[in-house]
Amino acid sequence: MRIIKKNISGVTLIEILIGIVITTIIMGAMYTTYSVVNKTYSQVSEKAGISESSRDLVSMLMRDIRMAGFKYYVGSQTKQKYAQDTLDQCPPGGLLLPSLSYFGFNNGYDNADDSHNPIVIRKKTIGDSDKVSISDTCCDSIEIVYEDFNINDKLQPFIKYKIIYFAEKAGTDKGYAVFKTVKQWSQKKAASACSWPLPETGSWETVIDKEMIREYVEDMEFIPFDENGLIVKDTSGDYPDPGKSGRKDSSGNDIRDRLMDIRGVDIRITFRSKENFFDRVRTDRRKPKQLLSGRVETDSEDKPGDEDKPGDTGTELKLRDSVLVTVNTRNIGGDLFK
Repeated sequence: MRIIKKNISGVTLIEILIGIVITTIIMGAMYTTYSVVNKTYSQVSEKAGISESSRDLVSMLMRDIRMAGFKYYVGSQTKQKYAQDTLDQCPPGGLLLPSLSYFGFNNGYDNADDSHNPIVIRKKTIGDSDKVSISDTCCDSIEIVYEDFNINDKLQPFIKYKIIYFAEKAGTDKGYAVFKTVKQWSQKKAASACSWPLPETGSWETVIDKEMIREYVEDMEFIPFDENGLIVKDTSGDYPDPGKSGRKDSSGNDIRDRLMDIRGVDIRITFRSKENFFDRVRTDRRKPKQLLSGRVETDSEDKPGDEDKPGDTGTELKLRDSVLVTVNTRNIGGDLFK
């Protein structure tokens, strides 16, 4: 009986090692590609998030600033309806609504907190009142006053709002947070009364207290200008404030008396990213080492002065984006607030 020998081929150890090396290279390349794409996606998402949230805040500011000084005018149809609704309370003809609100105008000279001025801007103010901290470089605050109307409120159909935007420190590595406080001028008549309250009566009541709008804000600046496009400020650069008198503008006028001359506001808000956006701190701000392209610069590409800054806190690793907008205050002027 013949025994036929067959050659059985196998894989040598060298071939196995070569396969492992090739597989490792392929896996390393795939991981590197994934890391670059993932980081690029995260950075683009971060930048898009900053842009989206900045638009939300700026849109709110623009809407309220455009309303500054607005007074509601009541038409004849609304007057008839209100009179009809109050026939039982005030016979025989019901209570007649005035064409313009019965609110008085408090210039705030006696008490700045009671100010009804359409726009008040305070520089370098932390908090919703005139609390200036010398150690803080951020941010300005702005107060906006305008009127509204609610025919269903029989005790106070006219409404006057004061909207306050301000900043406070948001905590470690969060920069500043922008808050919004809403106050309403309370001037209700008695339920059985058939006449409107006196103009000088009333007080501000808080409706929304410190609603946080946006964190990770680097700076917030408001600049008021008049009908000629000139900044409304005194000789030291401060803006009109109902609580501060004696400060003169370039023409020698008390800057406080120019609160009604504001016709527009320049807004500049600087936002920053939540996560690090650049790969390391650089002193050359014109050429940051960023990874958006997926390529890391080598040391041979560095320019003189590109070295890391010793003792830097690392805040330059964040992405900053500034938004600049000019808003006209179309409702301020005339005799409506006098």
